[in-house]
Amino acid sequence: MITPEHAHILVVDDETVVRRVLGDALAQAGYRVRTAASGEQALALMAEHAADLVLLDLQLGDTNGVDVMHVMRERWPQTQIIILTAHGSMSSAIAAVRHEAADYLLKPIGVDALRQRVGEVLVRHRASRERQTLIRNMYEQLQSLVEEESSPRAAPEVATPVVQPDEQTLMAGPLMVDSGRYQVSMSGQPIEVTPTEFAILQILARHPGSAVSCVQIVQTFQAGVDSEDEARQMVRPHIVRLRRKIEPDPAHPRYIQSVRGIGYRWMAPDLRGDRN
Repeated sequence: MITPEHAHILVVDDETVVRRVLGDALAQAGYRVRTAASGEQALALMAEHAADLVLLDLQLGDTNGVDVMHVMRERWPQTQIIILTAHGSMSSAIAAVRHEAADYLLKPIGVDALRQRVGEVLVRHRASRERQTLIRNMYEQLQSLVEEESSPRAAPEVATPVVQPDEQTLMAGPLMVDSGRYQVSMSGQPIEVTPTEFAILQILARHPGSAVSCVQIVQTFQAGVDSEDEARQMVRPHIVRLRRKIEPDPAHPRYIQSVRGIGYRWMAPDLRGDRN
């Protein structure tokens, strides 16, 4: 469990009073707090020392909070972000989810409620990191056992058992999604992806050549979404970013194809009989 003295929090709000109240409330709870009055200042502070969690107002004076969030997601994917807004609406909620907000809070929010939500987000994130570390360690131990069993010391008449981590490594044409090491590569070249992008590639690679609905895709990273229209809005920006990272020509996607009225599918050359 993450304790307050180990967590760094950045409060980003262009209202001086709000910034001071939120910062003081979290500092009194034991967190290490910095504050920023603008998106530019927030990014500069993050470059100096990345925060564990950012409280980010959507309506900043110098820029749109969603734009700031997009930059933070690209540069510091492990940082948790809680959106703050005084204008609650489905569109702002969807914008927050699109950019992987860990939570979504309406201003004004009480001090006790703020501390509780911040603590919950940090604990969830710590648990997720521990699970990823455990999986990675298990994979490395498995690989070590395989190497030992494959050594020349084994009796020549006995076939050496080789364990393939099929459940952790997915191959779909040139795409490899390794859940054990949390890595993605195309034709052997590593691709940097966010946790949500990783989840999307994982489900597409698990069903190569088959259409996967937007609801199915969203449910890999966001529970409680069963509306196809809402799911489509959430998935689309992630697909756009993935195509920019993977496709030779993002405007004419070769691998991540849209399936009209359903969702998306992964289509590698060998899945469609292309031998070129």
